Amino acid sequence: GEHETVENRFWNLMDVRDVADALLLAYENPAASGRYICSPVRIKVSDVISILKTLYPTYTYPKNFTEVEEGNVMSSEKLQKLGWTFRPVEKTLGDSVESYKASGILN
Repeated sequence: GEHETVENRFWNLMDVRDVADALLLAYENPAASGRYICSPVRIKVSDVISILKTLYPTYTYPKNFTEVEEGNVMSSEKLQKLGWTFRPVEKTLGDSVESYKASGILN
């Protein structure tokens, strides 16, 4: 809520718990080889804010978005082929806010 206008760029969101699961899967799975990208959700800032508004309507949020050009797209497909799954973005965002509230970062 510090800024009324923000850039509406894509964020690559991931839950740290999903990253830990991916690391264990790649370490313990004999079929794993090479590098893996752990970035399951590519989401615009406006969509993140929309989700947060639904979960936490009393917080203040930016009202305007400036569209920007975007570059690279990453895929976690290789990791998913090993059997990796990830939490829904709504769960990640909600749990993050609750964690921030519990630690005193947010009111």
